[in-house]
Amino acid sequence: MIKIIKLSLLLAVTAISAPTFAQNNEMNIPSKQDALAPYQASYTLFRKGSELGKGQRKLSKTDNGYALSSSSNIKWMFLSDTRKENSEFTLEQGILTAQKYHYERTGTGRDREENIEFSTDKITSIYKNNEKVIKPIQLTFDPLMYQLALRKDLIDDKKVLSYHMVRRGGETQYLFERLGTETIKTPMGRIEAIKLRRVRENSTRNTLIWIAPSLNYSVVKMTQFKNGQEQADLQLNWLHFD
Repeated sequence: MIKIIKLSLLLAVTAISAPTFAQNNEMNIPSKQDALAPYQASYTLFRKGSELGKGQRKLSKTDNGYALSSSSNIKWMFLSDTRKENSEFTLEQGILTAQKYHYERTGTGRDREENIEFSTDKITSIYKNNEKVIKPIQLTFDPLMYQLALRKDLIDDKKVLSYHMVRRGGETQYLFERLGTETIKTPMGRIEAIKLRRVRENSTRNTLIWIAPSLNYSVVKMTQFKNGQEQADLQLNWLHFD
């Protein structure tokens, strides 16, 4: 169950079956690909075909830059898990720059909270009430906005998909590899998507992500495996660009 909950945070060439023109109009998809086009999206989390919960995500423009928020509510048997994340960042000379991040988790088990403040001379992380100061390096992301950096790099056709971030009071690196393209079935219909795999060393876990160029490079599906067995499946069910 813990691995399933973690998935809610996140997110060979075959015949194309893209969304219809009418669907594209309803979603208000930008005519030009734009990683920072404001949008709202809703996802459903499944386990072995059974629905576990819902998740929402919203990207908006603010007076000082951008705000990305994510929330999820999962229930499984006697377990529950509610999470909220908020990220504030700017775009400076084409570079995404983190400003502030907040995360909170409530439900079965221990509650968790994390706050991260980014500045030019230091990054301050408070996790489990422990404060840690980290020396910043260029292109350091928070656990939410790195996903926008991934979208931007795919739009720009970058070959290396690697992201340095501060998370849980420490530093980590996420690396993704391309596995080609694939047409997948989703609640929104059959969609052609770029298939990615998160690269891990010495791990029994495997995470696959499908991102659709036809939907402005939105995540349409994410599946978590452990020891080769599917643990959870996150699927896009609603999308609208503002």
